[in-house]
Amino acid sequence: MKAVAADRLPGLLGHELRNPLASAMTGAMLAREMVDADDPRAAVLDVVLRDLDRITELTDGWLALARAGSCGNRLTVVLDLVRSVADRHGAEVIVCPQEPAILGNRAMLERALDNLCENAQHAGAQHIRIAVQSSGEFVTVHVEDDGEGVAREHAERIFAAGFSSRGTTGLGLYAVAATMAAHGGSVRCVPLARGTRFTLELPQAAARTALA
Repeated sequence: MKAVAADRLPGLLGHELRNPLASAMTGAMLAREMVDADDPRAAVLDVVLRDLDRITELTDGWLALARAGSCGNRLTVVLDLVRSVADRHGAEVIVCPQEPAILGNRAMLERALDNLCENAQHAGAQHIRIAVQSSGEFVTVHVEDDGEGVAREHAERIFAAGFSSRGTTGLGLYAVAATMAAHGGSVRCVPLARGTRFTLELPQAAARTALA
């Protein structure tokens, strides 16, 4: 039997994971109902439920992308998304005075930013900064770190599936690029004198609505 083609894997995994995720969610919800609000275990279960919600939305997004070529059109305020990611990774947030919004799957977009922050931490970064800008039809998000950096000769290759200079799976940055493409956006890597900057561009909600 032939191996599953790479472009079919997201849909296959999404299909196979939906039922186990639903079962895990039901079990966690029942456990939460059996725990009093002042029980220390309640906070742990609340985190588990939030993570399961994110995983479910992420799975649904990849499955929808595999089936229909679209991962969703839910309105998301970029600053809310960025601040959620920054809180998880201790990153500094710099924002523009406006509050741009985009259309898409929030869990997939959060996961893309999580991947960039996790890569920075694995590269020894002590400081991660996320900056949001809005100009014209696009929202730009910069994720900058002071880690060991990316070699300039690798800057164009790191988004290819399987490419890694550290012996990892080489799928994290590929997933970032695939997520940006699925949302009508793009990502590029800019090596710095110290560290790396990843720049993501996404169409603002108003611009996408006008094109629809």
